[in-house]
Amino acid sequence: MNYQETINRIKQLFEAAAPEVGVAPVSPDVTALADYILQDGTKINVDKLEVGGMVTINGTPAPDGEHQLQDGTIIQTKDGAIIEISTPAEEVIDEEVTSDLKKQKMEEVDKSLADNTAKIKMIEEALAKQNEAIKSMMELVEKMAQAPISEPAATVKNQYTSQAPMTKNEKFEGIVNAIAQLKK
Repeated sequence: MNYQETINRIKQLFEAAAPEVGVAPVSPDVTALADYILQDGTKINVDKLEVGGMVTINGTPAPDGEHQLQDGTIIQTKDGAIIEISTPAEEVIDEEVTSDLKKQKMEEVDKSLADNTAKIKMIEEALAKQNEAIKSMMELVEKMAQAPISEPAATVKNQYTSQAPMTKNEKFEGIVNAIAQLKK
């Protein structure tokens, strides 16, 4: 395989990978920690609002005792863990509505997971093609590094011109003359 064929192969690999790379980055889901606000305005984080859940304030476990949320829910904690939850009497949670919301949320999560899995697969395929292109480029660089760096002992006839090859001095003089012409 000559240099031009290798370069064309590398271009094809990059062009094949290019359309797939335009995938937006996926941000992690941080909804596992819910933020709540106490009656006094203090912001707390709760990993799960049930007995055994952990409550933190500014990254440290909540102090032992009762903490009342703005909706009236009272959370009792010991060493940052929830040991009891009491809700206001007038507020009754409809289990059917809660179940439907959980089901809807799970469907959204499943759809998001499927979308993200497809995007990851596309990115992996694009990276594989780019890695192949990089490998080919390295092969080309190695071939070029092994090529002779000095002038050939015998002049090589150029099939596209009838002129004799120019010497280094003639090439340099040609460049100097071209620059002089541009300055005029």
